[in-house]
Order: sequence, then C-alpha cells, then structure tokens
Amino acid sequence: MEIKHDIFPSERIIAYSDAIFAIALTLLMLEIKIPESGPTEKNDLFRSLLLNWPSYISFLISFLIISVIWFNHHTMFHYIRYVNHPLMLINTLLMLNVVVIPFCAALLGRYAAEGNRNSMIASLVYGSWITLGGIPFNWLWGYALKHDNLLAEGIMKKELFNIKRHFIRGPFLYLQCTLLALINSWASICGFTVLIILYFLPASLWAKKGCIT
Repeated sequence: MEIKHDIFPSERIIAYSDAIFAIALTLLMLEIKIPESGPTEKNDLFRSLLLNWPSYISFLISFLIISVIWFNHHTMFHYIRYVNHPLMLINTLLMLNVVVIPFCAALLGRYAAEGNRNSMIASLVYGSWITLGGIPFNWLWGYALKHDNLLAEGIMKKELFNIKRHFIRGPFLYLQCTLLALINSWASICGFTVLIILYFLPASLWAKKGCIT
C-alpha cells in the first residue's frame, strides 16, 4: 500500500479544532465578572447583576456565533476526510479568529450600553472580526473542493458547491450587520441574531432540498 507523506487523515485537525472551540466558549464565561461586595445599598447584588445585562447579551450572542462556526466546521469535515499542509494552515487562521472572539465579546459587553462613540466602535470591532472570520472559513471549504483527494468518496460535488454558495454569503451578510452599528449598535446586534438563526440551519439540508439558488 502506497503511503502518501503529504496527506493525512483529518482526525487530529478535528480534535485540535474542537479543543480550541471549547476553550473559546469557556473564555466567554470568564469575561463575565462577579459584582464586588460591599456594606452599602449601592452594592446590592441583585441590582449589580441587572446592571451587567450587556455582558450577558454579549455572552449569549458570542456563544451562539462560535457554536455556529463549530456547527458548520463539523459539516465541512464530514466531507473532508484528509488534510494537507496548506489546508492545515488555513484551518489555523480560522482558529486564530475563533480564539479572539472572547476579547471582542468582552469589549462589546463593556461598551454596548453606553450609546456613544465607544459603543459604536465596540460594535464595529466585534462585527468586523466576525466578518473577517468568514475569509478563512470559506477559503478552507473552497480549497477542499478543489482537491478531490481530500474529500470522502462517493459524494455529489454539486451538493458541495451548493453548500459553498450558502457559506460564501456569510461574510457579506455579517458585513451588512456590522455597518448597522454606524446607525445603532443594537440594530447591529439584532442583525447578528438573525444570521445566527440562518446559519444554524444545516447547510447540507439546504443543498439537498435545492433551497440554495
């Protein structure tokens, strides 16, 4: 049996990626700070918890966004059975994007409720970073589709290209939601919520049903 020294099974890159997704999701929770205790009424715990509501929203949105990325990453590697060096590098860029999301989420949670220029900047930074993540994500999928030796046998390439068309719209849609922050930060956040719902739908199901035109 011929051994291919430049192509490897995808199991290790999947395990590596899953570990990074898990760490990023955990870091999101660590950014929610416990209110300081104190003897006065101003340090009322219930009131302090309520005042921290922007952080909770930022956590929830970011948790779901990272989960969406993992969900569709899992879909891709259902079809990608082998990896080579370029594909591993592209996946590393995607993981770089994922691990920075908790920082952007903390920024959004800290400034989103201020309703001033800082709020706009925080929303733009958050949205821009999520949008940039679509570049290595689509690059990864596009690269795999161009190399049949990395894909599982017996699959219909037409369906995979339909999935590609579904994925490639993501960065453009996220960019539009990001630009809404120039008008209102919460309009941008609501836009991200809609896209979370859209991209939680199984891409493979869309392709098979011919919903992607």
